[in-house]
Amino acid sequence: MRTDERNGIATLLITLLASVSVSAQLAQPIIRYDTVHNPIIGYHGMAVSQNSIATLVGHNVLKQGGNAVDAAVAMGFALSVTLPRAGNLGGGGFMLIHLADSDETIALDYRSMAPLSSNDADHRSPVGEILWDKLTFGAHASAIPGTLAGLHRAWQRYGSLPWPELVQPAIDLAENGIRVTSDLSFALEAAGRVLAANPASSAIYLRSDGYAWQPGQILVQKDLAWSLRQIQEGGANAFYEGELGKRIVAALQNAGRNVSLEDLKAYQAKERPVVSTNYRGYKVFSMPPPSAGGITLLQMLNVLNRFDVEDTGAGSAKHLHFLSETMKLAAANRRTHIGDPDFNDLAIDGYIGNKLAADLAREIDLKRAAKVKNIKPSPVEQYESRDTTHFSVMDSAGNAVSNTYTLGYSFGSGWVAEGTGILLDNQMRNFYISNSEFGPNAFAPGKRMLSTMTPTIVLDANDEVFLTTGTPGGSRIINTVLQLLINIIDFDMNIAEATHRPRIQQGWNSQTLRLEQGFSPDTIALLKNMGHEVVYEQTMGSTQSILYRDGKYFGSSNSRRPDALAIGVIMPPPSNPKIKTAVGTRSNP
Repeated sequence: MRTDERNGIATLLITLLASVSVSAQLAQPIIRYDTVHNPIIGYHGMAVSQNSIATLVGHNVLKQGGNAVDAAVAMGFALSVTLPRAGNLGGGGFMLIHLADSDETIALDYRSMAPLSSNDADHRSPVGEILWDKLTFGAHASAIPGTLAGLHRAWQRYGSLPWPELVQPAIDLAENGIRVTSDLSFALEAAGRVLAANPASSAIYLRSDGYAWQPGQILVQKDLAWSLRQIQEGGANAFYEGELGKRIVAALQNAGRNVSLEDLKAYQAKERPVVSTNYRGYKVFSMPPPSAGGITLLQMLNVLNRFDVEDTGAGSAKHLHFLSETMKLAAANRRTHIGDPDFNDLAIDGYIGNKLAADLAREIDLKRAAKVKNIKPSPVEQYESRDTTHFSVMDSAGNAVSNTYTLGYSFGSGWVAEGTGILLDNQMRNFYISNSEFGPNAFAPGKRMLSTMTPTIVLDANDEVFLTTGTPGGSRIINTVLQLLINIIDFDMNIAEATHRPRIQQGWNSQTLRLEQGFSPDTIALLKNMGHEVVYEQTMGSTQSILYRDGKYFGSSNSRRPDALAIGVIMPPPSNPKIKTAVGTRSNP
């Protein structure tokens, strides 16, 4: 038989088998699916956040023809109303923006800042003891917020819809009220004592009888609606120089805080040089300092790039051992070498360089867990050449936003500036107040405190956005993002599967390897035999992610936090949501 005849028969057999397979599938009484967890699918964009109402706001902006930045700004405002424990106007954060037309990725730093008028004595007793309660709760715990400056700058540089349209949904939600969910009621009850300590806070978030609002009841926030109207009319200036800013300063001064309007006026959102690395053919972008998250994530990816992670098997003891040992090494460096780049000369290139990663990889024992007491921070200079929320957006033009912002603790300081409805953060405690050996993050007036927030965008080999993700979770943020990336890139999971896989957490100051529920007892036994001290813990993080592949947007909103939601845009928007980069061309604030 000739070769061409054999090839023809083979092709015919393949076709017949395929048709039989399809016929067999169609004949099945129940349609079956390939995966346990399935993502939400969109065809012209996607919005994902920790709160369903905020996701709807972003989705509607995309439907109306807004771009990814427009949707992100509107979601940021909406979350300040619907997710008050983390969404905010009185905190700060970080935003990554990818511009499809110019193939640029921008890192926008709007982290909170210590007031210029603050000093070390503000946080100490007469005998020099650190007043941790004062640094944690109440008017003295807050830094100068950056959220308004960040959202407004993102819109000025890259937005397309009028500013008032992006603020209006939040105004409507605050003015008309939101229906309290079980999750919001639970959070209010948990923070009840802190909120009750401040009359302006309790007047909003607790009922007149002192109890938290219950599920199904309507929470109206009139003062917050007033503040949002000021912002709608005056932009960021309303917060940092206008009547709203004056109210915030007056409330702080009445509480004994040494701040002035000059402290607010001094704040600026800043664009920082984005950091990136290549991981198995993908380009991973993340946030530079003062976030420790991005460069620590990249350092761990560079270390893991030297191992055949795929061959270990997802969730195997060997896989978890590699992750744990890498996390230990990176955590030691994170706590020692990173701070505000405006105050420190940071060896960022050395920190994320391949030479350091290779040396760190050689320190990993493939069979035994290292003792954390023996791990020392690497001298990176020689290589030189928990309540936060995240949301992700992609539009039909390929632009993407990955945004993480925070109040610090749930409900931040618990302190509302009277007459504004705005909760302020408690980020002053995130400095190393003790001025210990961790110099780069030591407290100083005008400085931005260290953060673990890790908004991340991944590009594929064609330089198109492949993934945008991030998570809340305090010290667990970086390792949570790492595991999501490994699940997708190394183990080829869909975004929903990668999101719902159980997670681990390993730090530097404890030998304990913390695990979520869901790992095999056999795996746990193997880890213990390798020297890991294993304990179970509550859930870790709440990733909000979008994966783009084959012309579709796949979204997954993590069910580890109630009421999270991903929504895909099904129909084409009325206009092409290209990023407009011209500055100062609008008549809006």
